[in-house]
Amino acid sequence: MTEYWKSNAMHWCDICKCWMNDTKAARMNHERGAQHQAKLATKLRDMAKKADDEVKAKSANEAAMSKIEAAARKQYEQDRKAAEEARKAAEEAAGSWTWDAGCSYYYNAAHRWYYDPKTQWYYGGEPTPEWSQSPPLPADSMFGVAPHEGGPVPQGAAGSAAATGASGGGASGSGRPEGLPVVTKTIQRVVAVPKHPLADLGGHRAPTTGRVGGAMGAGMVVESGGADPGAKRKREDQLKGAGAGSKGGAAKGAVSAEEAEALARREAARQRVAQRTAAGFGYL
Repeated sequence: MTEYWKSNAMHWCDICKCWMNDTKAARMNHERGAQHQAKLATKLRDMAKKADDEVKAKSANEAAMSKIEAAARKQYEQDRKAAEEARKAAEEAAGSWTWDAGCSYYYNAAHRWYYDPKTQWYYGGEPTPEWSQSPPLPADSMFGVAPHEGGPVPQGAAGSAAATGASGGGASGSGRPEGLPVVTKTIQRVVAVPKHPLADLGGHRAPTTGRVGGAMGAGMVVESGGADPGAKRKREDQLKGAGAGSKGGAAKGAVSAEEAEALARREAARQRVAQRTAAGFGYL
């Protein structure tokens, strides 16, 4: 039978941070040792100290939060009381409108002004009282904004009456009798925008002058008036000059009939290319 080596199981002590044989005797000997006992006591002492520190920190946080909440609650009460006092002071400064049955007007005792609900005019002022639609009163003291008691104007209609009076409502202010409905009409205005002269052209604008298409003289010349096939460059002059002799006889470098036929075929091919190019660019 073949023998093979097998390692012994090992145990890791988390307190001493060391390895040992994973046997009962080895583990008991290590745990009874002075070094292990000292480190175990130190760890337990640290754990107890950490727990005490956490309890103290929690108590301190709770006490601090209680102080913060108490201060915030106190400040909130002070702000609420200050806001209530400011509101009351504003109401007292604005005053209230009370119905005076003797003169059939509303009277504001704080500013000593009268208000006529029929004409929506105010009467008062010092030293000489006078009628006015825009009295020198604060915005909070105007009729419809400040509270009013009694009279023919209900509480819900005071705001609309004040808005009408502020905008100069009534027969004398707007020029229309009171009580008639207001008809509004929406008028649509159509503005004609001039068309750009190049609005119909899309993309790149094709050239109107110069040579179009073909390399090595295979294209065609385009003039401003349009394509002129009769104005193409031709080599007929060269063919005629090459075919005709000099005054005294045959010129030097005369072209034979076969060469002339080849040149004619090449010129015809050149013309076909020029025609296709012009047609592609829309000149024909």
